[in-house]
Formats: sequence, C-alpha cells, structure tokens
Amino acid sequence: MQETLQRLPTEVLRDLARAHRIDRGRQADRALLIETIMALPDGDAILVEADRRRMEHRLSRLRPRQLREIGERHQVSLLGLKNKADLVEALAGAPDAAEILIEVEAAPPTDHLAALLGRDSSLDFARVEELLVQARKRFQERRFEAALTAAQEASRIAERTTDQLRRASWSYAVLAAQGLLDPCDPADSEAVAARRLLERAREALVHGPPVDEKLLHDLVRASESAHAREAERVREHLAGTRDAIREAANLGASVALAEDAWNRGADFLDRGRLRAARESFQEASQNAEDARLLRIREVEDSVDAVSGHIELARNVGAETQEAEGLHAAARAAIAAGEHGQAGDLLRRAERLAMKGQQRQIERAIQLRAAQVEKAQAILNACEPVLKEAESYDLSAAEVRTLLRQARDVLTKGDYLAGLTFARNAEEAARHLEAQIQEERRRRGIQKPRSGICGVCRSRRVTFQDDGWGRCGECGNSFRWRGPLGVWERLRDLLTP
Repeated sequence: MQETLQRLPTEVLRDLARAHRIDRGRQADRALLIETIMALPDGDAILVEADRRRMEHRLSRLRPRQLREIGERHQVSLLGLKNKADLVEALAGAPDAAEILIEVEAAPPTDHLAALLGRDSSLDFARVEELLVQARKRFQERRFEAALTAAQEASRIAERTTDQLRRASWSYAVLAAQGLLDPCDPADSEAVAARRLLERAREALVHGPPVDEKLLHDLVRASESAHAREAERVREHLAGTRDAIREAANLGASVALAEDAWNRGADFLDRGRLRAARESFQEASQNAEDARLLRIREVEDSVDAVSGHIELARNVGAETQEAEGLHAAARAAIAAGEHGQAGDLLRRAERLAMKGQQRQIERAIQLRAAQVEKAQAILNACEPVLKEAESYDLSAAEVRTLLRQARDVLTKGDYLAGLTFARNAEEAARHLEAQIQEERRRRGIQKPRSGICGVCRSRRVTFQDDGWGRCGECGNSFRWRGPLGVWERLRDLLTP
C-alpha cells in the first residue's frame, strides 16, 4: 500500500485526504500525509479509491475529444455526456479502466516530459534545480541542517520524477506487448505463456509493486516470439489460400471475390496487421471454397442439360456420335472427381451438339425455301394455262380451286401441304392442255416460228406446243400463248 501511495501525485494524495477529512496540517508534508492515509481503516477500499482518483487525475488533463476517442477505442458508452467531469467519471468507472489507465500513462498529453508529473509538474524541474542551489549555498555557509533539508527535498522530487518516467516507459512496453499478442492464436502455448507474463506486468503496473526489469524483459521476448510464430502461421495460410484459389480457378470457377480478399490480406500482412491479414485470408479461403463447390454443382447439373442438347440434335437428324462420346467421358470424369476436365468435355459436347443442331436447322430452312420456291414456280406455271383455258370457255374450276388452296397453305407456312396442292394443280392443268391444244387448232392458232426474248432481246427463242417458250441465251421461260383478247373474242363470235 505504501508503494502505491508513494507513486501517486501530491494532488491525488491531497484529494484523497480531503475526502477522508484528514487534518490540513498533515497535508503539508507528503511523507506525513502518506502515513496518515495508511493509518485509515479498510486499506483495500483505500487502494481502490486511490487507483480511481489517480485515473481521474490523469484523465482530467485530457481534452473532451481525447476522452471520447479513448471511450470509443475501449467501447465505453459516453452517449449523452457533455461535461468533462462526467466523461472522466464514466471512463474511470469502466470495466476496462486498468487498460485505459495504462494507455493514458503511456501517452502523456504534452511532449514535455514534465507533463508526466501533474498539472504543475513543469515547475518541478526548476524546483529541483533551485533546491540544489540552496543546498550548495547553505553548505558553503556551513548551515548543514538547511543544506541537508534542501538536498533531501530535491532528491525526493527527482526520485518521484524518475519513477513516473519509468512507469511511462513500462506502460509503453506493456501496451506494445499487448499489441503483439492481440492477433496471436489463443491456443498457442507461447502466446498463452506470454499473456500470463502480460497479466503479471499489468497487475504490477496498476496495483502492485514496481515492475521488475526481468519481468519486462521476459514479457518482451515472449511476446516477440509468439508474434513471430503467428506471422509464420499467417504466411502459411497465405500460401494455402493461394493454392485453394488456383484449384478453384482450374475448375473454371469465378474467383474474383477470393482474389480480392487475398490481395487485401497480403497487403495487411506486408503492413504487419496479422489479425486483419488472417481474417482476409479466411474470407478468401471461404470464397474460393464456395466458388469451387458452386462450380462442381454447375458441372454436375450441366450433364442433363448437355444430354438434352444432344437429344434435340438427334431429333433433327444431326450426327451426335462424337458429342455422345464426349458426354460419356464427362460422366466418367465426374465419377473420378475430375470436375475441371468434366467441365471442358461437357462444353465441347454441348458445342458439337448445338453446331449439329444448327446445321440441321439451316438445312431444313434451305429445304423449306427450296420447296416453297418450287411450289411457287408450279403455281406461276399453272396460272397462264388456267387463264388461257378460261378464255376458251373451258371448264377449269378444279385447277382454280387447287391453285387457291395451294396459295393459302403456303401463306400459312405449311410448305409440304402447299407443294402437294401445287402438284395436284399442275396435274389438273396438264389435263387442260390437251383441250387447249384442240381449241387452238379449231381456232387456227399456230405456234410462232420466230420471236425476240423480252429479257435479253435475243432471237434464239424456241416455242413448244404447250404454249411455253424459252430463250437460248438467258434461259428465260415465257408464255407465247395467253388468254384471248377482245378482238379475238369478237372474231370468234362473228365466225360461223
């Protein structure tokens, strides 16, 4: 208890004395004040109160903004508190008060070392120098008692200054060791031993006797060793995660998220942030595993889809033997766990099936176009025959009906039925041609002997008995005999 009280600033001791109504006369001398406080009953409660007042004393020297930052770091709720005194009281009563005290003592509010001694500590250095000058003068004056008193006072102030500076350096060491041990694996034996040393050093720094230099040395060495082992484990995790990402990529999985998390982890590792690096590598590993499993499911699900493509290609008459062979090989690869190879085989099988299906579809389209064109040509050839027959008043109702049906069916897209109706119309038109030729002979209509092509103006044209002609130069087919005109009809009426 005495050591704890001796480490307290004089202001804190006087506040403690006033709280317990100690005579003001005893507050003048520090040693007497400490003895009086030690004589108070319930020493444990006095120690707790002394630690709290020391912490409040340290915190009261900080700005409100700094107090709120400390509360945020240590997860102390300061919501609704506006006065500085309320902020100090909330931080001093926090469950993590010991950690806060170590941090505050390790981070003095000003750059001047005298700030470690209290609000008026900037005068202590000058006071020490002044007392030393007085001691020298009193010694020269042979006033030894006064010289001894001044020397003792200077020694006391200097000793208190050295002790507080040493505590600040110890606080930095404890905080640094804690920072090294934070990212370490809790199950690691070296980390467990180092944390035990950290707890001992923290307890000694806050409540116990002065921290032993050997304890600090052991703490630093143990924390550095545990941190180095943790860094090595994180590097191994980095390599393992990289391999997992490559494995997923070889399967054809999308590893963009895993790559991004891995890059973040590598950056954290380069900056010495082991915990963030480990978390990033864990995220990358999970993303890679999810991508790998998703790709495996996609490959397995695509087996039926590719089988469906092959079946469709077979239904349209495409050659599917090679695609079926690749499909069977993919099934065997999946059974053997080679999903990457299976994915490639399935892609090839699907591509072959779709190409075969597309070729058959193109052939069907070409065939349809050819059939439609053929049917249309038949209809076009039958139309002049129909008109000529009707001009001779021959019965052509059947031909006209078949032509109309063929055109209607072709318009609806049924080229097979349209071609059938067109051929039926062609057959019916052939039956009319004999009647048409007989009617021509009766009417004196003869086949032309020469003519000029209406397309290329060539005279190499030939004429057939069925009323059609053909150009020998351009191959144009034409009808040399059409329906009767008005003059021919009048002539037929007037001819007996």
